[in-house]
Amino acid sequence: MQALIAIDSFKNSMTSIQANQTVATAFAEHDIQSQQIAIADGGEGTVAAFLANEPGGETVTVDTVDVAQRPIQATYGYFPTKHLAVIEVAVASGIQFLDESLPPAKTNTYGTGLIIKAAIAHGARKIIIGLGGSGTVDGGAGILRALGYRFYDEQQNELMMVGADLARVVKVDQTAVLPSLATAQFINASDVTNPLTGEQGAAAIFGPQKGLATANVGEYDHAMQNYMRVVTGQVSDHLGDGAAGGIGFALRHFLGAQVKSGFKLIAEISQLAATVQQVDFVISGEGQVDDQSFMGKVPIQISELAQKAGKPCYLLVGNQKGANQAFAEHGVTAVLPIVDHVSTLAEAMQQGPTNLAKMADRLARVLAANH
Repeated sequence: MQALIAIDSFKNSMTSIQANQTVATAFAEHDIQSQQIAIADGGEGTVAAFLANEPGGETVTVDTVDVAQRPIQATYGYFPTKHLAVIEVAVASGIQFLDESLPPAKTNTYGTGLIIKAAIAHGARKIIIGLGGSGTVDGGAGILRALGYRFYDEQQNELMMVGADLARVVKVDQTAVLPSLATAQFINASDVTNPLTGEQGAAAIFGPQKGLATANVGEYDHAMQNYMRVVTGQVSDHLGDGAAGGIGFALRHFLGAQVKSGFKLIAEISQLAATVQQVDFVISGEGQVDDQSFMGKVPIQISELAQKAGKPCYLLVGNQKGANQAFAEHGVTAVLPIVDHVSTLAEAMQQGPTNLAKMADRLARVLAANH
């Protein structure tokens, strides 16, 4: 028997690569051969997935800063023969850097801009930027500032372009922009379709989860409208501009970035659809599946590929919400929660690899007995 194992990460418990290998090891003990594909959707694990699925890549470490301009080191993936860099916004501008003292008004994406700048200096001509896991709502202005754009207030003072500066900016100067940007190709790896402003905009939808007080959402959205009006001459509702607190807008408007699904980018380079055709069954999963999973989450996209190919698909998950029938309609043969005893969430995450191995062993025994 041949299995394809393509499991998304179990957040704070296992990476995609770790989860895949755990299941493959259990399957091997029952003579089930496996092909593994590391999976990501543009968030955490995107660089690792590219490096695992595409030969010739390397990890590059650079000096940068976090959301509050504190010095850190961060890594990105680089493929020299393709002059391709793969960058995750979260490594420098991620939500993990936040605390109660750092609401969006005090943070920006300057650190991600420094990584992009370093990648271009390293030789990158095509740059894929995974927008998941961001912790900022600065409209991507921090990135732009790192790349040479300058923002000024009414008194001609240069602004750092933290969130609080969105309301103050009245002018953008492009004379110091890196010349190499003109020949670089940018791709936003994101599935987010929210516009930059409005009821479904970056401040309203993503602001509260990044520390923006609900009472301040309206004021912040007006500030974002000011920023957008200053840099484009109007306020528009272009889909996807609100991704990662507005990074989607900055990269599209200033750098001409295309928007592609993070999962589909991984699927293309790994030849996922073709591999599904070659195996007897498919294994996917992630920390939790629920009704939101049917809105494009990775395990369901994989189960739908299996369904088209007429292959069984099993989801190994930390927790399941939603009816079995709903999952079956999307090509899922069975959802198999891996937690087999009463435990806290913290315990379940700590015991994730062990629990996954045990469930994989159970499934392998069933599959082997019925083969």
